Amino acid sequence: LMGSDSPGRLSCADGACHPPAPHRQEILNRHSGRVDCTVCHIPAFARTDATDMVRDWSQPAYDAEKDKHVPTFTMGTNVEPAFAWYNGTVRAQLPGTPVEFGADGVVGMVVPQGSREDPAARLHAFKVHRGTMPVVRDSRWLLPINVEAFFAGGDIDAAVREAAHQFYGLEGFSYEWVPVRRFMGIFHAVRPAENALGCLDCHGPDGRLDWRGLGYDADPLAAALSP
Repeated sequence: LMGSDSPGRLSCADGACHPPAPHRQEILNRHSGRVDCTVCHIPAFARTDATDMVRDWSQPAYDAEKDKHVPTFTMGTNVEPAFAWYNGTVRAQLPGTPVEFGADGVVGMVVPQGSREDPAARLHAFKVHRGTMPVVRDSRWLLPINVEAFFAGGDIDAAVREAAHQFYGLEGFSYEWVPVRRFMGIFHAVRPAENALGCLDCHGPDGRLDWRGLGYDADPLAAALSP
């Protein structure tokens, strides 16, 4: 997520594509106040061409077709997006600062900020890209990788140590591999109305939203319909 991905700069409903209330049904227009267009109109991404979902640098491989060494990739097609509140700001794991692990033990490289209580936040659809990266054991700094050297020779340890020397001036250090995660905006492959999600895709018994994770006690529709 970059500054150019900010909802204030990149929006379907800024008048260039359609007005803020484009639906014939008012209930859908009310949703658009807290739900970005991407949530319903990008029900899946990488529908035809596979996309890189996991990049594990700790497990070098060799790509004979490209004639170079590569990390181990896990590809995905027709992937269902993840959903999170986004107010246009992110938390990034910066170099030279100790890594911070989430409750699940994963380092958040780029994480959208916002919550249900944040009036500036709306639900957005994201690609969640995962990986494995090196971290210095004592300082807990995230380490870069000299990818050009790795691509050519396949020595991942040498590529990590060379990059650490160039970037931080480090020598003779110990490091370990940790799981990382970054959120990536999805703004392409928008589907027309007939291919968009329906109400029950989110509000049904097998709906795709994690209501508790998004700050709700339960599905708000189910709560509204309960006696």
